[in-house]
Amino acid sequence: MRSLLKIAVAGAIVASTYYAIVRIAEHKADALAGGGTHPIDGRHAAEGEALDALSGQLRGWGEHELAASLARLQGSGHLWVAPRLTGGRSAIYVNALGIVSRIYVRSDELVDRSLPFPDLDIPEEAQRTFARIRLAGTLFHEIEHYQGVEDEGDAYEREMAWYQGLGERAADRLEGEQRRWFDWAVASALGSAAAAREKATGAPDS
Repeated sequence: MRSLLKIAVAGAIVASTYYAIVRIAEHKADALAGGGTHPIDGRHAAEGEALDALSGQLRGWGEHELAASLARLQGSGHLWVAPRLTGGRSAIYVNALGIVSRIYVRSDELVDRSLPFPDLDIPEEAQRTFARIRLAGTLFHEIEHYQGVEDEGDAYEREMAWYQGLGERAADRLEGEQRRWFDWAVASALGSAAAAREKATGAPDS
């Protein structure tokens, strides 16, 4: 009887220690993302609706794989909102203590309430297309890290290849002004990613 009691006590200690470490990892992840983070779930309608809209747009572009990846991340509790994410970042992948693995996206980027280039003579819809493409590409980048890509340069290369593929696939279905401004949005996203890659790695785009 005493042996069983000792085993039970030892098990309880191990379990409580593990959950304490998990809580530490969660706090660390929250801090790395700027604090005040929360999952994208039914309690946060604005972010949930914005993610649904982004996923719907991706499917409209034929990017079903990325849309499915975002749905899996949300469903598994690994896609969170970071309202105070700093450093000019739209999203970030965090792995805290090898236990808590999440992608955080900045809430104002997700809900897309403002134009990215308000002072430029660029049609509003083209600007919003750019913002959606850039956010989707940034999330693609962080998903690459989530799936095991450690090198930042490699993640940027894959992100930029995704933009190029998106533009090539769009060429088959768009024409006229719609094609022109979509090409502009893709090229602008590529340029933005190239600049971010150079800043992060010190290596200019080849």
